[in-house]
Amino acid sequence: MRWRAAIPKAVLAMLLIVCGLPAQAGARHYKGEGLVLGVNRDAKTITISHREFPGLMPAMVMEFAVAPSEKLSGIEPGTRITFELVTGAHYVVKHVQRVPIPPLDHAELAPRTEVVPLRIGDIVPDFELTDQHGQTFRLSRLRGRLTAINFIYSRCPVPDMCPRLSANFAYLQRHFDGRLELVSITLDPKWDTPSVLLEYATRWNADPSRWYFVTGAAETIRQVAGEFGVQYWVEEDALTHGSAVGIIGPDGRLAARVDGSSYPVRQLADLISAQLGVR
Repeated sequence: MRWRAAIPKAVLAMLLIVCGLPAQAGARHYKGEGLVLGVNRDAKTITISHREFPGLMPAMVMEFAVAPSEKLSGIEPGTRITFELVTGAHYVVKHVQRVPIPPLDHAELAPRTEVVPLRIGDIVPDFELTDQHGQTFRLSRLRGRLTAINFIYSRCPVPDMCPRLSANFAYLQRHFDGRLELVSITLDPKWDTPSVLLEYATRWNADPSRWYFVTGAAETIRQVAGEFGVQYWVEEDALTHGSAVGIIGPDGRLAARVDGSSYPVRQLADLISAQLGVR
C-alpha cells in the first residue's frame, strides 16, 4: 500500500493515538459524546463511535485508554455517553457519564409492571406475534442471525420518535444488505393490524424477508417491550412511549441496547458493524 506524501491531520492524529505516540506537546481537554461499542475492563479501554472533535478529528470509531479512576459502572455496548478526552503524550478518556434520557411526560400514568429489563448477555425470551402478512412470527426463527428490534406505532406524530426509528432501520436495511434482521414491534396493536403494518412497511420500502413489522396480543407486546426497558401508555387516545433499540446476537443473547432516539444513525450502524465483526 502506498501512502500519500501529505497525510491529513485527522488521519495523522488517529495514527498517533493508535501507536501511543505524542499527538501534541501539551495536554488539551475536549468534551465528547458518542455511543459505546465495547468495553475492555481488564485492559481499561473503551471503544466509542463519537461525534466530531472540532480541530482535532472527525466523527469516527476509536478505541481509547480510560483513566485509572474511571469505574465504567453500567457502561455497556449501546450506552450513550458524554466524556472528556485528554490529549498529550497519550489520548485518555475520563469523566464517562451516561447521557440522561429525559423522563416521559406524565410518567405516573404508566401501568405498573413486574417485567425486569434484560441485561447485556441475557437470553432474550422467545415470543409469538403476527407479522405484516398475517403470518405467525416467532423470535426464535431468527436464531443464528444478528437481529435489531425497535418499538414503534404507525400513527406516531412525533418526527423524532417512530419516524426517526423507522428511518434508521430503513438505513440499516440498505447499509447491511441482508446481513441483519430487523423487527419493528407496534405499541398500538388495536390500530396496527397486519394490513395497516403492511402499508406502513411499504412506505419504508421494507424487504419482507429481512424486516418484520409485528403486532398481536397486547399483553405479549407489553411483556416484550418491558424486557427492552420500553414504557408506554394511552393518554386521551394518544400513545406516550419511550424508545429503545435492542441488538440480539446470533446466540439469542442481548448484545446491546440503545435508549432514546436522538443519536446519529451512523453510530447505530457502527455498533452493528462491531457486532458483525466488520467495519
